Amino acid sequence: MLSFIKGVIVQKDNNLVVIENNSIGFEVNVSATTAEKIPNVGENAIIYTYMHVREDEITLFGFSDKQEKEVFKKLILVNGVGPRMAINILSGITATNLAMAIATQNGSILKGIKGVGTKLRERILLELKEKMDFVGETPIALTSSSMGGIFDSAVAVLVDWGVNKNIATQIIQNNIQSGDTLETLLAKAFKELGR
Repeated sequence: MLSFIKGVIVQKDNNLVVIENNSIGFEVNVSATTAEKIPNVGENAIIYTYMHVREDEITLFGFSDKQEKEVFKKLILVNGVGPRMAINILSGITATNLAMAIATQNGSILKGIKGVGTKLRERILLELKEKMDFVGETPIALTSSSMGGIFDSAVAVLVDWGVNKNIATQIIQNNIQSGDTLETLLAKAFKELGR
């Protein structure tokens, strides 16, 4: 199994990257998010990989960081989500935001993703609810006892979701209470935003 490939980017499109390592060009399917994050053609890069093996095909899927790879591996456990659908989902939403949507059971952010209907959205939220605690550096794992850490993390998540930073700061300030976890604080913020 290939864990990662380190080499020079020789081709880069929206959902496909070719990376050369020891004179071998590896064709890797990537999300639009990863395609944006990895270096340009001619530059060195490291791509974390997942090898999908079927009777008639071996396909490599690649990620700019371990976090996205782990979320991908969880997504393909959901009934009806294959590797290509998982890449499609991660092209429409960052791994961090997907993890937060699952933690807060807020599927509205998945609505705009092509191929993800109501039933699949509900399955993703339900089947992954108990499985997202693994996400190393995403907000779910940020269970800092200091309210400052939770406050800053909550603001950062709202900004990632397209909320103006000043508005996000005000919303979190209005909703934060002693004893809040990041998840409960975000749930309150999303309710105020009507999401």
